[in-house]
Amino acid sequence: MKRILPVVLPLTAGLLSACTMTGPGNLRVHEALLYGGTQERVVWVYGTAQGGQSSVKIGNTPVDLRAQGTGNLALSGTLSVNGGATYRLPTTPMTQKLSVTRAASGLFTVSPQPGAALSAVYYTDGRTWTKLAGVQGTVAGTPVDGLAGAGRLTADEARALGRELLNQGPLAVAVLDERSLPDAPLTIEPAPSEYLRTGLYILPNVPQASTPTSPTPGTPTGGARVTFTEVASGTNATATAFSAQLATTSAAALNLYAQAYGRQTGAPTPPSLSGNTLVGVFLGQRPTGGYTVKVTGVAASGSTLTVTVRVTAPSGFATQAITSPWTMVRVPGTYTRVTVVDEQGQPLQGGGESR
Repeated sequence: MKRILPVVLPLTAGLLSACTMTGPGNLRVHEALLYGGTQERVVWVYGTAQGGQSSVKIGNTPVDLRAQGTGNLALSGTLSVNGGATYRLPTTPMTQKLSVTRAASGLFTVSPQPGAALSAVYYTDGRTWTKLAGVQGTVAGTPVDGLAGAGRLTADEARALGRELLNQGPLAVAVLDERSLPDAPLTIEPAPSEYLRTGLYILPNVPQASTPTSPTPGTPTGGARVTFTEVASGTNATATAFSAQLATTSAAALNLYAQAYGRQTGAPTPPSLSGNTLVGVFLGQRPTGGYTVKVTGVAASGSTLTVTVRVTAPSGFATQAITSPWTMVRVPGTYTRVTVVDEQGQPLQGGGESR
């Protein structure tokens, strides 16, 4: 992961050591120690520069403080450090502290590593921030403004850090127990009136799980659920092989009915389609009676329908006659392709997709 800001080289110690330390008024120091995907200490120095310029020692290194300029991490009340909005140092490498997975449902699975001391976990998809409801197990999340409430960060600091990390998502940020941080507090001269530290572990590339589930009987697969109406069914179609066919015109509907009823006297006429689609499912020839086919669900994805059916085989006595079961349903809308699956979501044996 990229560093938050370009490296700003401090003025040489030799140059500033010759200067007298004229610390700013009301000196306060806040730092965020970043580990994992970003190895960096981000240090904000608050105060009022004496005569427009002051100097302090941070970690035994003299630095020059002036009125704050502009930049994403330049906050109200802070001073620029050696010309930069913040003072930065590398942090000590740390082993991974947690794993996070985001489910398609919007829930999160958080697994801390043994010994990890976490007080909160945040997540960003690259657009918004979410604070998770817990630090272990499957939890929900609540929208937040950046890293609001993380450790001892002020609202402005949390917002600024969140803004910097936002476009690097998807990532998770865990708030570490300050006592577990491998980096000791900085030595600062003159001593500040306030010194706050917050440790954060950055976990990049948080995956989104896609766990397949077995459909329950009657649940269509392949897209959004579509309402349907059974129009007719029977067992003596002229079709000798499995097929699934669509009709969106009167001529196509007449053809479906011809296959279903053959030349039977008194066969019904197809219903008016008027922007609907007629779906005919023909099982093909079966050696005995007792076979039926019934549509239990329809789903749509683009111009394709997925039709879920239940095929019933004879049990016990069955008429010893060749049959050809079929069924027809009407769905709203116009479609050009159809796939037939069984109630486990598998392509129907002997069937598949038909134009």
